[in-house]
Amino acid sequence: MDSLVESGSFLPHGVCYLQQPNLILLHVVSDALVALAYFMIPLALIYVSRSIGRRLSFSWAIGLFAAFIILCGAGHVLDIVVVWKPVYWLQGWQRAMTAVVSLATALAIIPLIPRLLSMRTPEELETANLRLREEIKLREGAESDLRRSLAEYKRAVQELEQFAYITSHDLQAPLRNVAGFSQLLTRRHRDKLSGDAIEFLDFIDKGVRQMQTLITDLLALSRVGRGDSSFARASLEGTFHKALSALKPTLESRGASVVLDDSMPEIKADHGLLTQLFQNLIDNASKFHRPGVAPLVRVSAWPEGGHWHLMIKDNGIGVPADQLETIFAVFRRLHHADDYEGTGIGLAICRKIVRHHGGEIWAESKVGEGTEFHIRLPREPVTPAVGVGPKAEMVL
Repeated sequence: MDSLVESGSFLPHGVCYLQQPNLILLHVVSDALVALAYFMIPLALIYVSRSIGRRLSFSWAIGLFAAFIILCGAGHVLDIVVVWKPVYWLQGWQRAMTAVVSLATALAIIPLIPRLLSMRTPEELETANLRLREEIKLREGAESDLRRSLAEYKRAVQELEQFAYITSHDLQAPLRNVAGFSQLLTRRHRDKLSGDAIEFLDFIDKGVRQMQTLITDLLALSRVGRGDSSFARASLEGTFHKALSALKPTLESRGASVVLDDSMPEIKADHGLLTQLFQNLIDNASKFHRPGVAPLVRVSAWPEGGHWHLMIKDNGIGVPADQLETIFAVFRRLHHADDYEGTGIGLAICRKIVRHHGGEIWAESKVGEGTEFHIRLPREPVTPAVGVGPKAEMVL
Protein backbone atom coordinates (compact mmCIF):
# COMPACT_ATOMS: atom_id res chain seq x y z
CA MET A 1 0.00 0.00 0.00
CA ASP A 2 2.93 2.36 0.84
CA SER A 3 4.34 1.83 -2.66
CA LEU A 4 1.08 3.05 -4.17
CA VAL A 5 1.23 6.43 -2.44
CA GLU A 6 5.04 6.75 -2.57
CA SER A 7 5.99 9.93 -4.45
CA GLY A 8 9.52 8.89 -5.24
CA SER A 9 11.29 11.24 -7.67
CA PHE A 10 8.06 12.06 -9.55
CA LEU A 11 6.87 15.63 -9.80
CA PRO A 12 3.29 16.57 -9.04
CA HIS A 13 1.00 17.37 -11.95
CA GLY A 14 0.79 21.00 -10.80
CA VAL A 15 4.33 21.49 -12.15
CA CYS A 16 2.90 20.98 -15.65
CA TYR A 17 0.55 23.87 -14.92
CA LEU A 18 3.56 26.01 -13.90
CA GLN A 19 1.88 26.38 -10.49
CA GLN A 20 -0.46 28.96 -11.98
CA PRO A 21 -3.32 29.28 -9.45
CA ASN A 22 -6.01 30.09 -11.99
CA LEU A 23 -5.15 27.12 -14.22
CA ILE A 24 -4.92 24.76 -11.24
CA LEU A 25 -8.26 26.04 -9.93
CA LEU A 26 -9.87 25.49 -13.32
CA HIS A 27 -8.76 21.86 -13.47
CA VAL A 28 -9.49 21.12 -9.78
CA VAL A 29 -13.01 22.62 -9.87
CA SER A 30 -13.81 20.87 -13.17
CA ASP A 31 -12.58 17.50 -11.90
CA ALA A 32 -14.44 18.01 -8.60
CA LEU A 33 -17.74 18.75 -10.35
CA VAL A 34 -17.31 15.79 -12.73
CA ALA A 35 -16.48 13.49 -9.77
CA LEU A 36 -19.53 14.78 -7.88
CA ALA A 37 -21.76 14.04 -10.88
CA TYR A 38 -20.21 10.56 -11.24
CA PHE A 39 -20.92 9.80 -7.57
CA MET A 40 -24.51 11.08 -7.79
CA ILE A 41 -25.33 8.87 -10.78
CA PRO A 42 -24.67 5.51 -9.02
CA LEU A 43 -26.57 6.71 -5.96
CA ALA A 44 -29.59 7.30 -8.20
CA LEU A 45 -29.11 3.91 -9.89
CA ILE A 46 -28.83 2.14 -6.54
CA TYR A 47 -32.02 3.84 -5.34
CA VAL A 48 -33.88 2.80 -8.49
CA SER A 49 -32.53 -0.75 -8.28
CA ARG A 50 -33.58 -1.12 -4.64
CA SER A 51 -37.02 0.34 -5.38
CA ILE A 52 -37.91 -1.78 -8.41
CA GLY A 53 -35.22 -4.45 -8.28
CA ARG A 54 -37.80 -7.20 -7.73
CA ARG A 55 -39.40 -6.32 -11.05
CA LEU A 56 -36.14 -6.13 -13.03
CA SER A 57 -34.39 -9.26 -14.21
CA PHE A 58 -31.18 -7.34 -14.99
CA SER A 59 -30.65 -5.38 -11.75
CA TRP A 60 -27.21 -7.01 -11.53
CA ALA A 61 -26.22 -5.12 -14.71
CA ILE A 62 -27.29 -1.87 -13.08
CA GLY A 63 -25.01 -2.64 -10.11
CA LEU A 64 -22.08 -3.37 -12.42
CA PHE A 65 -22.67 -0.11 -14.29
CA ALA A 66 -22.84 1.77 -10.97
CA ALA A 67 -19.44 0.32 -9.98
CA PHE A 68 -17.99 1.52 -13.29
CA ILE A 69 -19.33 5.05 -12.73
CA ILE A 70 -17.92 5.14 -9.16
CA LEU A 71 -14.46 4.16 -10.44
CA CYS A 72 -14.68 6.90 -13.07
CA GLY A 73 -15.52 9.41 -10.33
CA ALA A 74 -12.60 8.11 -8.24
CA GLY A 75 -10.33 8.75 -11.24
CA HIS A 76 -11.28 12.43 -11.30
CA VAL A 77 -10.63 12.66 -7.53
CA LEU A 78 -7.14 11.26 -8.09
CA ASP A 79 -6.64 13.79 -10.90
CA ILE A 80 -7.14 16.48 -8.23
CA VAL A 81 -4.77 14.72 -5.80
CA VAL A 82 -1.90 14.41 -8.31
CA VAL A 83 -1.95 18.14 -8.87
CA TRP A 84 -0.05 18.41 -5.54
CA LYS A 85 1.00 14.81 -4.77
CA PRO A 86 2.39 12.52 -7.51
CA VAL A 87 0.62 9.22 -6.58
CA TYR A 88 0.85 8.01 -10.16
CA TRP A 89 1.04 4.31 -9.25
CA LEU A 90 -2.26 4.57 -7.35
CA GLN A 91 -3.77 6.48 -10.26
CA GLY A 92 -2.53 3.82 -12.68
CA TRP A 93 -4.01 0.92 -10.74
CA GLN A 94 -7.30 2.82 -10.38
CA ARG A 95 -7.43 3.25 -14.14
CA ALA A 96 -6.62 -0.44 -14.61
CA MET A 97 -9.51 -1.38 -12.35
CA THR A 98 -11.74 1.06 -14.23
CA ALA A 99 -10.74 -0.58 -17.52
CA VAL A 100 -11.56 -4.08 -16.23
CA VAL A 101 -14.94 -3.05 -14.81
CA SER A 102 -15.82 -1.00 -17.90
CA LEU A 103 -15.02 -3.96 -20.17
CA ALA A 104 -17.09 -6.31 -17.98
CA THR A 105 -19.96 -3.81 -18.04
CA ALA A 106 -19.84 -3.56 -21.82
CA LEU A 107 -19.80 -7.35 -22.22
CA ALA A 108 -22.73 -7.68 -19.79
CA ILE A 109 -24.82 -5.02 -21.54
CA ILE A 110 -24.42 -6.42 -25.07
CA PRO A 111 -26.76 -9.45 -24.52
CA LEU A 112 -29.34 -7.12 -22.94
CA ILE A 113 -29.57 -4.89 -26.01
CA PRO A 114 -32.27 -7.00 -27.81
CA ARG A 115 -34.36 -7.07 -24.65
CA LEU A 116 -33.98 -3.34 -24.14
CA LEU A 117 -34.92 -2.69 -27.77
CA SER A 118 -38.02 -4.88 -27.40
CA MET A 119 -39.28 -2.89 -24.43
CA ARG A 120 -42.34 -0.82 -25.29
CA THR A 121 -42.38 2.93 -25.27
CA PRO A 122 -44.82 4.79 -22.98
CA GLU A 123 -46.97 5.55 -26.03
CA GLU A 124 -47.08 1.87 -26.99
CA LEU A 125 -47.94 0.90 -23.41
CA GLU A 126 -50.75 3.44 -23.33
CA THR A 127 -52.13 2.09 -26.63
CA ALA A 128 -51.92 -1.46 -25.29
CA ASN A 129 -53.71 -0.40 -22.09
CA LEU A 130 -56.49 1.23 -24.10
CA ARG A 131 -56.86 -1.91 -26.19
CA LEU A 132 -56.88 -4.04 -23.04
CA ARG A 133 -59.58 -1.87 -21.45
CA GLU A 134 -61.69 -2.20 -24.59
CA GLU A 135 -61.28 -5.98 -24.52
CA ILE A 136 -62.27 -6.03 -20.85
CA LYS A 137 -65.41 -4.04 -21.63
CA LEU A 138 -66.26 -6.42 -24.47
CA ARG A 139 -65.71 -9.44 -22.23
CA GLU A 140 -67.79 -7.93 -19.45
CA GLY A 141 -70.55 -7.28 -21.97
CA ALA A 142 -70.31 -10.84 -23.30
CA GLU A 143 -70.38 -12.24 -19.74
CA SER A 144 -73.42 -10.11 -18.95
CA ASP A 145 -75.18 -11.39 -22.08
CA LEU A 146 -74.20 -14.94 -21.18
CA ARG A 147 -75.53 -14.59 -17.63
CA ARG A 148 -78.75 -13.10 -18.97
CA SER A 149 -79.11 -15.90 -21.54
CA LEU A 150 -78.37 -18.51 -18.87
CA ALA A 151 -80.97 -16.99 -16.56
CA GLU A 152 -83.53 -16.98 -19.40
CA TYR A 153 -82.63 -20.58 -20.22
CA LYS A 154 -83.06 -21.66 -16.59
CA ARG A 155 -86.35 -19.82 -16.40
CA ALA A 156 -87.54 -21.49 -19.62
CA VAL A 157 -86.53 -24.92 -18.30
CA GLN A 158 -88.33 -24.28 -15.01
CA GLU A 159 -91.45 -23.11 -16.85
CA LEU A 160 -91.30 -26.17 -19.10
CA GLU A 161 -90.90 -28.51 -16.13
CA GLN A 162 -93.71 -26.75 -14.33
CA PHE A 163 -95.89 -27.06 -17.42
CA ALA A 164 -95.04 -30.76 -17.72
CA TYR A 165 -95.87 -31.35 -14.06
CA ILE A 166 -99.17 -29.46 -14.08
CA THR A 167 -100.20 -30.91 -17.44
CA SER A 168 -99.39 -34.46 -16.37
CA HIS A 169 -101.16 -33.97 -13.04
CA ASP A 170 -104.27 -32.46 -14.62
CA LEU A 171 -104.44 -35.18 -17.28
CA GLN A 172 -104.90 -37.84 -14.63
CA ALA A 173 -108.41 -36.71 -13.66
CA PRO A 174 -110.05 -37.06 -17.11
CA LEU A 175 -108.03 -40.21 -17.73
CA ARG A 176 -109.42 -41.75 -14.56
CA ASN A 177 -112.90 -40.90 -15.78
CA VAL A 178 -112.25 -42.64 -19.10
CA ALA A 179 -110.85 -45.69 -17.33
CA GLY A 180 -113.67 -45.79 -14.77
CA PHE A 181 -116.52 -45.48 -17.24
CA SER A 182 -114.87 -47.93 -19.64
CA GLN A 183 -114.59 -50.53 -16.86
CA LEU A 184 -118.14 -49.77 -15.72
CA LEU A 185 -119.44 -50.21 -19.25
CA THR A 186 -117.59 -53.52 -19.56
CA ARG A 187 -118.91 -54.89 -16.25
CA ARG A 188 -122.54 -53.83 -16.69
CA HIS A 189 -123.13 -54.27 -20.40
CA ARG A 190 -120.53 -56.79 -21.57
CA ASP A 191 -123.20 -59.41 -22.35
CA LYS A 192 -125.06 -56.90 -24.55
CA LEU A 193 -122.03 -55.94 -26.64
CA SER A 194 -120.85 -57.63 -29.81
CA GLY A 195 -117.37 -59.07 -30.28
CA ASP A 196 -116.01 -55.90 -31.94
CA ALA A 197 -117.35 -53.67 -29.17
CA ILE A 198 -115.69 -55.80 -26.48
CA GLU A 199 -112.43 -55.71 -28.44
CA PHE A 200 -112.69 -51.93 -28.75
CA LEU A 201 -113.23 -51.61 -24.99
CA ASP A 202 -110.14 -53.74 -24.44
CA PHE A 203 -108.18 -51.36 -26.70
CA ILE A 204 -109.50 -48.41 -24.70
CA ASP A 205 -108.49 -50.07 -21.41
CA LYS A 206 -105.02 -50.88 -22.76
CA GLY A 207 -104.56 -47.35 -24.08
CA VAL A 208 -105.66 -45.87 -20.75
CA ARG A 209 -103.18 -48.00 -18.84
CA GLN A 210 -100.37 -47.02 -21.23
CA MET A 211 -101.35 -43.37 -20.85
CA GLN A 212 -101.40 -43.67 -17.06
CA THR A 213 -97.91 -45.21 -17.11
CA LEU A 214 -96.69 -42.46 -19.41
CA ILE A 215 -98.11 -39.72 -17.16
CA THR A 216 -96.61 -41.38 -14.08
CA ASP A 217 -93.19 -41.42 -15.75
CA LEU A 218 -93.54 -37.81 -16.88
CA LEU A 219 -94.38 -36.79 -13.33
CA ALA A 220 -91.36 -38.73 -12.07
CA LEU A 221 -89.15 -36.96 -14.62
CA SER A 222 -90.47 -33.51 -13.71
CA ARG A 223 -90.06 -34.15 -9.96
CA VAL A 224 -86.33 -34.99 -10.15
CA GLY A 225 -84.42 -32.16 -8.49
CA ARG A 226 -87.56 -30.25 -7.52
CA GLY A 227 -88.42 -29.64 -3.89
CA ASP A 228 -86.11 -30.53 -1.03
CA SER A 229 -83.09 -32.73 -1.77
CA SER A 230 -81.99 -34.86 1.16
CA PHE A 231 -78.27 -35.51 0.76
CA ALA A 232 -76.84 -37.91 3.31
CA ARG A 233 -73.97 -40.38 3.61
CA ALA A 234 -75.18 -43.98 3.46
CA SER A 235 -74.15 -47.35 2.06
CA LEU A 236 -75.01 -48.10 -1.55
CA GLU A 237 -75.73 -51.66 -0.54
CA GLY A 238 -78.85 -50.61 1.34
CA THR A 239 -79.91 -48.39 -1.55
CA PHE A 240 -79.55 -51.26 -4.04
CA HIS A 241 -81.51 -53.61 -1.79
CA LYS A 242 -84.38 -51.11 -1.64
CA ALA A 243 -84.44 -51.01 -5.44
CA LEU A 244 -84.29 -54.81 -5.64
CA SER A 245 -87.11 -55.15 -3.11
CA ALA A 246 -89.36 -52.95 -5.26
CA LEU A 247 -88.43 -54.98 -8.36
CA LYS A 248 -88.67 -58.43 -6.74
CA PRO A 249 -91.93 -59.57 -8.44
CA THR A 250 -90.72 -58.30 -11.84
CA LEU A 251 -87.30 -59.93 -11.53
CA GLU A 252 -88.83 -63.25 -10.42
CA SER A 253 -91.22 -63.24 -13.37
CA ARG A 254 -88.29 -62.78 -15.74
CA GLY A 255 -86.06 -65.31 -13.98
CA ALA A 256 -83.42 -62.59 -13.52
CA SER A 257 -80.47 -62.66 -11.13
CA VAL A 258 -78.72 -59.62 -9.70
CA VAL A 259 -75.19 -59.87 -8.26
CA LEU A 260 -73.74 -57.07 -6.12
CA ASP A 261 -70.09 -56.45 -5.29
CA ASP A 262 -69.06 -57.72 -1.86
CA SER A 263 -68.15 -54.24 -0.63
CA MET A 264 -70.33 -51.36 -1.75
CA PRO A 265 -69.09 -47.92 -0.64
CA GLU A 266 -70.79 -45.31 1.48
CA ILE A 267 -71.47 -42.19 -0.55
CA LYS A 268 -73.05 -38.81 0.06
CA ALA A 269 -76.14 -38.48 -2.13
CA ASP A 270 -79.92 -38.28 -2.26
CA HIS A 271 -80.43 -42.01 -1.75
CA GLY A 272 -84.14 -41.74 -2.49
CA LEU A 273 -83.30 -40.61 -6.01
CA LEU A 274 -80.50 -43.21 -6.28
CA THR A 275 -83.02 -45.93 -5.42
CA GLN A 276 -85.12 -44.74 -8.35
CA LEU A 277 -82.00 -44.63 -10.55
CA PHE A 278 -80.95 -48.21 -9.75
CA GLN A 279 -84.52 -49.44 -10.02
CA ASN A 280 -84.79 -48.08 -13.57
CA LEU A 281 -81.37 -49.40 -14.64
CA ILE A 282 -81.86 -52.89 -13.17
CA ASP A 283 -85.38 -53.07 -14.61
CA ASN A 284 -83.96 -52.15 -18.06
CA ALA A 285 -81.08 -54.59 -17.71
CA SER A 286 -83.43 -57.50 -16.94
CA LYS A 287 -86.08 -56.46 -19.46
CA PHE A 288 -84.01 -56.45 -22.64
CA HIS A 289 -82.72 -60.02 -22.37
CA ARG A 290 -81.93 -62.48 -25.12
CA PRO A 291 -84.48 -65.20 -25.84
CA GLY A 292 -83.69 -68.35 -23.93
CA VAL A 293 -81.01 -66.67 -21.79
CA ALA A 294 -81.77 -65.90 -18.15
CA PRO A 295 -81.07 -62.22 -17.39
CA LEU A 296 -77.97 -61.65 -15.26
CA VAL A 297 -77.16 -58.22 -13.88
CA ARG A 298 -73.85 -57.42 -12.15
CA VAL A 299 -73.42 -54.26 -10.07
CA SER A 300 -69.98 -53.00 -9.07
CA ALA A 301 -68.42 -49.81 -7.70
CA TRP A 302 -64.90 -48.49 -7.18
CA PRO A 303 -63.15 -45.19 -6.33
CA GLU A 304 -61.84 -43.11 -9.20
CA GLY A 305 -60.05 -39.94 -8.14
CA GLY A 306 -62.60 -37.61 -6.58
CA HIS A 307 -65.50 -39.72 -7.84
CA TRP A 308 -67.22 -43.06 -7.33
CA HIS A 309 -67.52 -45.12 -10.50
CA LEU A 310 -70.56 -47.41 -10.61
CA MET A 311 -71.29 -49.99 -13.29
CA ILE A 312 -74.47 -51.96 -14.02
CA LYS A 313 -73.71 -54.69 -16.53
CA ASP A 314 -76.16 -57.12 -18.15
CA ASN A 315 -76.05 -60.00 -20.62
CA GLY A 316 -78.93 -58.75 -22.75
CA ILE A 317 -79.46 -57.91 -26.40
CA GLY A 318 -77.19 -54.87 -26.37
CA VAL A 319 -77.53 -51.46 -28.01
CA PRO A 320 -76.23 -50.41 -31.47
CA ALA A 321 -73.19 -48.14 -31.22
CA ASP A 322 -74.92 -45.25 -33.02
CA GLN A 323 -77.77 -45.30 -30.47
CA LEU A 324 -75.74 -45.25 -27.25
CA GLU A 325 -76.25 -41.52 -26.66
CA THR A 326 -79.80 -41.17 -27.96
CA ILE A 327 -81.16 -43.81 -25.56
CA PHE A 328 -81.08 -41.18 -22.79
CA ALA A 329 -83.46 -38.87 -24.69
CA VAL A 330 -87.09 -38.57 -23.59
CA PHE A 331 -89.50 -40.96 -25.40
CA ARG A 332 -86.56 -42.59 -27.18
CA ARG A 333 -87.35 -46.25 -27.85
CA LEU A 334 -85.29 -48.73 -29.84
CA HIS A 335 -88.01 -51.39 -29.93
CA HIS A 336 -91.75 -51.52 -30.49
CA ALA A 337 -93.95 -51.37 -27.39
CA ASP A 338 -95.41 -54.79 -28.28
CA ASP A 339 -91.91 -56.33 -28.03
CA TYR A 340 -90.73 -54.58 -24.86
CA GLU A 341 -93.05 -52.57 -22.65
CA GLY A 342 -92.13 -49.10 -21.46
CA THR A 343 -92.54 -45.41 -22.17
CA GLY A 344 -89.02 -44.42 -23.21
CA ILE A 345 -88.63 -42.09 -20.23
CA GLY A 346 -86.78 -44.33 -17.75
CA LEU A 347 -83.24 -43.59 -18.98
CA ALA A 348 -84.05 -39.88 -19.28
CA ILE A 349 -84.98 -39.98 -15.58
CA CYS A 350 -81.68 -41.74 -14.84
CA ARG A 351 -79.64 -39.09 -16.63
CA LYS A 352 -81.49 -36.28 -14.84
CA ILE A 353 -80.88 -37.93 -11.44
CA VAL A 354 -77.16 -38.34 -12.16
CA ARG A 355 -76.83 -34.73 -13.37
CA HIS A 356 -78.70 -33.58 -10.28
CA HIS A 357 -75.81 -35.09 -8.29
CA GLY A 358 -73.20 -33.38 -10.48
CA GLY A 359 -72.20 -36.67 -12.15
CA GLU A 360 -72.32 -38.23 -15.58
CA ILE A 361 -73.78 -41.40 -17.09
CA TRP A 362 -73.02 -43.21 -20.32
CA ALA A 363 -73.47 -46.62 -21.90
CA GLU A 364 -71.10 -49.05 -23.58
CA SER A 365 -72.44 -51.98 -25.51
CA LYS A 366 -72.02 -54.57 -28.23
CA VAL A 367 -75.10 -55.94 -29.94
CA GLY A 368 -75.80 -59.45 -28.65
CA GLU A 369 -73.25 -59.20 -25.82
CA GLY A 370 -75.03 -57.01 -23.28
CA THR A 371 -74.74 -53.43 -22.11
CA GLU A 372 -72.72 -51.63 -19.44
CA PHE A 373 -74.13 -48.49 -17.83
CA HIS A 374 -71.38 -46.39 -16.23
CA ILE A 375 -72.05 -43.71 -13.62
CA ARG A 376 -69.54 -41.29 -12.11
CA LEU A 377 -70.70 -39.50 -8.96
CA PRO A 378 -68.58 -36.94 -7.06
CA ARG A 379 -67.49 -38.02 -3.59
CA GLU A 380 -68.48 -34.63 -2.21
CA PRO A 381 -71.38 -33.37 -4.34
CA VAL A 382 -72.52 -29.78 -4.06
CA THR A 383 -75.97 -29.85 -2.48
CA PRO A 384 -78.40 -28.33 -5.00
CA ALA A 385 -80.38 -25.27 -4.06
CA VAL A 386 -83.86 -25.94 -2.78
CA GLY A 387 -86.31 -25.53 -5.64
CA VAL A 388 -90.00 -24.84 -5.72
CA GLY A 389 -91.88 -27.91 -4.68
CA PRO A 390 -94.75 -29.42 -6.64
CA LYS A 391 -97.30 -28.31 -4.05
CA ALA A 392 -96.20 -24.72 -4.37
CA GLU A 393 -96.46 -24.98 -8.15
CA MET A 394 -100.03 -26.16 -7.93
CA VAL A 395 -100.92 -23.04 -5.99
CA LEU A 396 -99.65 -20.99 -8.92
